Amino acid sequence: MERIVLKDFLGCNELGSRHKGRLIREKIKPILDKKEKVILDFEDIELATQAFLDEIFGIFVRAFGTNYIKDKLLIENVSPEIKKTINLIIAYSKKRNINFFYP
Repeated sequence: MERIVLKDFLGCNELGSRHKGRLIREKIKPILDKKEKVILDFEDIELATQAFLDEIFGIFVRAFGTNYIKDKLLIENVSPEIKKTINLIIAYSKKRNINFFYP
């Protein structure tokens, strides 16, 4: 199991760009492909925009379905606001599952 402390990996506590989300997605995809678990640690993260979160959760769900991340992509130390946004992105993305789309 690999833990990624977002603040340390990205060097900031405000996650507001698709570029930063893409960096995280590209780091964790090979781990998830091996069916290993990843913990995304949101400790000290003050802001995570929908764009950032969509680059991780939304794209994975739209491209591979929820089973791809279910029980393998774990979150810790996440604020209620960020968790709510993650859940909204997953719910929206489940309705737009497009298996051929993966940037």
